[in-house]
Amino acid sequence: MIETIVKNSQSPYYEISKEDQVILSPFAGIVKDIFIKENAYFYEWETILTIQTANGDLKEVEVPFSGSVVSLFVNTGDEISINAKLVSLQDDLLVTGCD
Repeated sequence: MIETIVKNSQSPYYEISKEDQVILSPFAGIVKDIFIKENAYFYEWETILTIQTANGDLKEVEVPFSGSVVSLFVNTGDEISINAKLVSLQDDLLVTGCD
């Protein structure tokens, strides 16, 4: 069991721990699609939502762990800034084939 918080060296937007993980937006823009729901299960590297940036690019937000959705902080159509709170997720701490 992971007892301490371990920072992922690839991204400053999440930490892996036994606690709920608040995912922050790596982009500014408009939330286009949300592919998860509260209390639902999500898979490692599954796209959880997309953000359309000011220049029209559609960016996918993914996380490197699987687990359940605790709460959503945004809705489709919301305008967000970098580091805005997007979702709270609970890591199931299961090792998968991608780990």
